[in-house]
Formats: sequence, C-alpha cells, structure tokens
Amino acid sequence: MGVLLTPDQVPPLGGPVRLLPISGGPEQRGTLSDWSTSPAGLVATAVVTLDDAGAASLADEPVWAHLQSARGAAVVLEAVAEGTAIAGELLLTGVLALATEQQRAEPRADIARRAQLRGRVAAAARTIDLSRTGARVVLATDAALANFGASADDHVELVVEVDAHETVVASARVVRVDAQRSEVALSFIDLPDADATRIERAVLGQISSDREQAGVTTSS
Repeated sequence: MGVLLTPDQVPPLGGPVRLLPISGGPEQRGTLSDWSTSPAGLVATAVVTLDDAGAASLADEPVWAHLQSARGAAVVLEAVAEGTAIAGELLLTGVLALATEQQRAEPRADIARRAQLRGRVAAAARTIDLSRTGARVVLATDAALANFGASADDHVELVVEVDAHETVVASARVVRVDAQRSEVALSFIDLPDADATRIERAVLGQISSDREQAGVTTSS
C-alpha cells in the first residue's frame, strides 16, 4: 500500500537533506531542489544539491535520504542516487515513507541491542527503541532498576552495541523512569556525528528490514 503525504508532511524545497550510504561510509548533507511522488504515493523522486565531491561519492549508490516535512517531522526515502548533467546534483528515486514520523524529527525503530547503563553503578540493559537523539532501555528486574537509582534529569552514560562490530558510548539525560516496567527513557547529550550516524544506520536498517518483511515494494 502506498503512503500519501498530507501537504504539511511534504518536504519543502530548499530544506536540509542527510544522505547516508546504505553500504557504509560517511554521511553527506545537501538541500532539496525538487520533489515528486507517484500517483500511488509510495515511490518518490527527489533532486538533491550538495558539494561536487559528496555527489560524486554517492553516485550510483543506494542511500537513505533523511528529509524534514514542513513541520519538521522526519521523512526517509530509500533510493538509488544517480548523477545528473549538473555537477553537485543527485537524482533519487525510491521508496517513500520508509519512515515517516508524525511528531519526531528523527526516525525511531523498535530495536533490541545489548546495552549498559552507567551512573553511580553500572547495570546491564537492553534497548527497546532507538534513534540518533535518544533511546528507551529496559533493565533485567525492578530490583536492578532500584539499585541503579536513576531519576528524571539525571545524567548517565549508555553503552550500546549498535551492531556486531560497533559500540557507541553516549552521554544521556534521563527523561523518565517507569519503575513498573523497569524502563528508562534517555535523551542523548552532544552525541558526536560519527556515533549518531552509526545509530541511524542501525535504525534505518531495522526499519528497512521491517518494511521488507511486511511485503512493501516499489511497485505499489
């Protein structure tokens, strides 16, 4: 089924675009020059302008393109980047609404990763959901949570295994604690771009896998 964007969900021309190569490599940034969607609403075409070197590095590569709606919510396009006759310009054609967050500026995924919370003591944890701006984690038991002793606005450290080969260590602020569920919601503080990119690649990979399992294809 296609996903039709309402007018306030359409990315405005001139807005920022982050391009993340799916196969690995650094994130590139540009601006949106043109945008259109298929009648069914699932397939989108975007023209992105960025520096010549960045465009050349992504030509013919599959990418995730992170855009923002008119209200600042996240829209993510999974596409192949193609060079055009204009230097520094890429044409992206792919699946629309790989992730469209109604109220969030960054896509979030239900993703389970081994983690550790570090405060006055360390506690083993597991992520429940994750984005480049924060995470929700669960501790093994309510006793473990009580022993950790976290409360709202505390500053802690989260160590999370984003994949088999990469671990991110992030400073975070406790947003809320759910003692009944042994859960802690966190907002990252000054996360370095490289670590944010590692997390986002894991998040978008999970969302892409979920989409494929749901049977969504570009033919819709």
